[in-house]
Amino acid sequence: MVGYRARQLAAIRDAVAAAREALRRNGTDDPLVFAKVFVAQDGIQVPGHPDDGTAMRALGEQLLRALASGRCYRPEDPDLQREIDRVHNEVQWVAAQRDDKIVGFFLQLPAQAKRSPAMDALGHHNSGLGPGVFCKGDIVVLQPECDGARFIAVFEDEIEC
Repeated sequence: MVGYRARQLAAIRDAVAAAREALRRNGTDDPLVFAKVFVAQDGIQVPGHPDDGTAMRALGEQLLRALASGRCYRPEDPDLQREIDRVHNEVQWVAAQRDDKIVGFFLQLPAQAKRSPAMDALGHHNSGLGPGVFCKGDIVVLQPECDGARFIAVFEDEIEC
């Protein structure tokens, strides 16, 4: 499976930061607000194709249309589904930052990602909250081979000292 290159990961991370800030500034958890900023900040990337501006613009437009429609569906295009999932995960992370009881998110990897040594190592990441738990202020950009991964809120009373 083709993955993101380093500069694509950086672009996604920067766009996520800008879009999270837009949600905080506007006091909303609206996925469309996040997506508009994310797309405008060049967060849409096509795995392995950092210079394919046409494909990135098209994917960004598809994402905005899908979110604006309000319909909940699973598109056949894995790139579009990945971006829809990213938007919903990121909105969840911003909402969690307002909840003092949530300390982070546990990364639950799908079976196919656990078979990859690099992705399995990500699932064992430890920033002091336990293996696979990321601080709620972190920006975690997953490679396409992690499609289907979930982030599960971790509450302060669930952390073992």
